[in-house]
Amino acid sequence: MSSRGRYEDFTTLLYMVPFILSGVYGIYLWAQSGISAWLPASAYLAVTRDPTIFILGSLSVMLGLMIEVSSARPAERPAKLISLGSTLQYIAAASLILVLVAALYANGFTGLSGAANDFIIGRYGLVFPTMMVLLSYLVTAQVKLSALTNTKVLAIIALLLVPASIYEIGKRDVTLGLGIALALLVVGLVMYLYPERKAAPTKKE
Repeated sequence: MSSRGRYEDFTTLLYMVPFILSGVYGIYLWAQSGISAWLPASAYLAVTRDPTIFILGSLSVMLGLMIEVSSARPAERPAKLISLGSTLQYIAAASLILVLVAALYANGFTGLSGAANDFIIGRYGLVFPTMMVLLSYLVTAQVKLSALTNTKVLAIIALLLVPASIYEIGKRDVTLGLGIALALLVVGLVMYLYPERKAAPTKKE
């Protein structure tokens, strides 16, 4: 197998990590409570509210993205970025559909209000696909491709950690959670925008 083929297999596995982690953990919790005809709502909420799964899943997708960009030839990178943007949107759509189906399943496919409530309470089920869509737009909007492997990625990671800070740290200390979220937001925006400013052409007299 060629090195490119190995890279593709590895990145495909990385893109599957969010789904694998969620599925394995959900089945584990389901088995602990006793396998029944319907998925327990407690298991659904435990998975969709787990910050570790959210962070690991997000980082695995971004690692796969970095590997695909860095392994592509320079001439192929513009097309590769467009393809990766589509891949991220597929991940977002698949994640959202699976979360909605799981919420309905946990409510017996009849309790629509309960499913909607669980979907909202299970915050990362909504945050993750939203972040994937945001990431897809950031990827396809890249002007300096080389920046995707350094400050751009750090900026995206900082932005992705904003909701996690609000939800998880904010539960314990609202002021601290908002403060950290604001700091991450500022750092992420500065790191994302600064290279573009630096690269702006100077006006010739």
